[in-house]
Amino acid sequence: MFGWFKKTSVDALAVRKWRDAVTAIAREPEPFLRGWISDTIYGRFHMVALVATLAMRRFREQGRDGQALSKAFSEMLFSDFDHSLREHGVGDSSIARRIRKMGEEFYGLAAAVDEALEQGGPDKHLAHVIQRNIQHDSENALQLATYVLDLNERVERVPAELILAGPDEM
Repeated sequence: MFGWFKKTSVDALAVRKWRDAVTAIAREPEPFLRGWISDTIYGRFHMVALVATLAMRRFREQGRDGQALSKAFSEMLFSDFDHSLREHGVGDSSIARRIRKMGEEFYGLAAAVDEALEQGGPDKHLAHVIQRNIQHDSENALQLATYVLDLNERVERVPAELILAGPDEM
């Protein structure tokens, strides 16, 4: 019962390692070059959201420490999103509204992807989630879903002992 009040500390280096690994994977050119996702700021946001969802699924395996890592990781991602919007000329008056909208979209997409991954392969559920939220073309959505499943396997290969420490590479 008193464990509820125990403060969990998150290794800032681990958070940065995960952020760097997730953004590196999200920037891989294949999905953009093949037209599975648009090469725009929002297309890149969607790729980061997809890969971050896969990482955050692994964090859950670590209980309270994983929850703390997930929170710190998402805060760092949204700080990066804020910075990116500002670099693209979005004014201070609309940043909060855009970040709130991105947060709703991020967590909505994460919940839908998480549920789809629990239910089955790309042709069953994940492609439908991607088609509904990111890529409206059914064939491209299926290809992106297959790619995301391959990414999920990469994330799953990160050894359990490195989840809280952060991966060196994926």
